Amino acid sequence: MNPAIVTGMHRSGTSAIARLVQELGADVGSNLLPAAEGNVHGHFEEAAFIRFHDKLIERLFPKRAPFCEWLPLAPADATYTDADRAEAASIWQAHQTAGGNAWKDPRTSLFLDLWTATLPDAKVIVCLRHPYQVHRSLLRRGEPFLHVDYSAAILGWTIYNQRILQALSTLPKSNFIVVEVDTAFREPRQLAEGLARFLGRPFDDKALGAIAPGAFHFEDDCHDALKDFESFFPEAGVAYRQLKQFDFLHPVAFTSPTGGNASPIHSYEARLIEFEEVHGLRSKARKMLVRSIAVDRQRITDLYQHATKVAEEKDRLIEDLSLLNDHLKQHVAKIQGSQ
Repeated sequence: MNPAIVTGMHRSGTSAIARLVQELGADVGSNLLPAAEGNVHGHFEEAAFIRFHDKLIERLFPKRAPFCEWLPLAPADATYTDADRAEAASIWQAHQTAGGNAWKDPRTSLFLDLWTATLPDAKVIVCLRHPYQVHRSLLRRGEPFLHVDYSAAILGWTIYNQRILQALSTLPKSNFIVVEVDTAFREPRQLAEGLARFLGRPFDDKALGAIAPGAFHFEDDCHDALKDFESFFPEAGVAYRQLKQFDFLHPVAFTSPTGGNASPIHSYEARLIEFEEVHGLRSKARKMLVRSIAVDRQRITDLYQHATKVAEEKDRLIEDLSLLNDHLKQHVAKIQGSQ
């Protein structure tokens, strides 16, 4: 099996697709991030790739969303060193030696050109979701950066997917597939069979269990509004349509922007709020933002409780070591006294 890469912007169904890829017989690794509230079946992300990508993001994308290490807020012309290339090759070799032949990490989107140069025969699965739906999903998850920069996800989405497009432009079409998850998850059999063909893997009905019913929020209430999104965010809209033309289930021919009536509002945040108000989405978004404050508060409480528990365990360990030290001293004294 060719190396397989599952990537795409965060909250774009990458975990579900990675789970499906694994059900089709690929091995995405063993040292995976644990499941969490937003991904109850697991993230399917190998830690070594995440550490490598986080290090590259810190160096190459210095402007990032507040309280968020993985979301760039400014494009960058990523220039890789020989050490970067060697480390990428080493990570893949170690992964392959352990039995891995695929990996998933949304951050790969930012460095897909590095990986396709390292693994020219890799099969790339790009998970695509509309930028506003991604924004809503991050809002629902309670990401703290949205309280400081409400539009950060839209700009970050644009950077992620422009980097993907840049990498795809150098690949033969047989080496990549785009999955627009909002439609694909409604057609699980077609999705699973299509991915099996792309990866050259046998299809089994049990793979359909990877697309768990009810595990994905389709955001159907904003579908009509999405048609107008590009007039508020031209760059994001164009990137979405450029990728949508490669959607393997329902491709849409790409046409260049005609100019149209682009929003005169300069601020990204003001544009996003205006878009929500025009299409009657602002009230729900405000409620989600308020709810996310409660989510953040609970996270802080959980972290504090965890830190307190760790401190208590440390104190108990020190006490146990002190008692053990006293016992050892007494034992040594007895031995010395008997000589």
